[in-house]
Amino acid sequence: MIGLMAALLTGIVLKQWVFALAVIPYLLRLKGRNPALIAFYAYVMVIALTVPGESLYTHSGLVSAVSVSVSTFLLLDEVLRGVKLDRVELIISGILLVSAVYDYAFVAALVGVSIYLAYLRFGRVVYYLLGWFGVSSLALYLLGDTLPDRVAQSFVIIGLGLIFLLLAERKDVEFLEVRLLEEE
Repeated sequence: MIGLMAALLTGIVLKQWVFALAVIPYLLRLKGRNPALIAFYAYVMVIALTVPGESLYTHSGLVSAVSVSVSTFLLLDEVLRGVKLDRVELIISGILLVSAVYDYAFVAALVGVSIYLAYLRFGRVVYYLLGWFGVSSLALYLLGDTLPDRVAQSFVIIGLGLIFLLLAERKDVEFLEVRLLEEE
């Protein structure tokens, strides 16, 4: 329910009707995962084609980028894990609902909810997520004058994300014939 609530509230905050389509993969998940995944991918394509992109250095661009990306990942998590409705889900959905009154509060609540859920589901991996978020924010702040377009900003975020993903998965990669860290 958290992913659906996050997507619907993102649509309200951004004044974009397309986020109401999040109901389709959510309801299809009750039937099965494969139809829900197909509907989710169609939903993401419609969002990518519909929601206007802006620079992260503007108020509306920051709110749009964070809320769209986090709510999409929360919805994907529900599509993959299944729909469940319990006390924690209702409390978190209520927090998101209350925070949607002000867009920065909504962004902060979305980030907080995603970190909390990542900690519940993945444990210490959340520290890599926090490191990526902090380093990406710092890099975007320091490179603000040299990254005027959205593509460059996206590459910084994706590149740093790949570095932190590599660090998080290094123990799983070490067993391969080609080692991540060379030994002399």
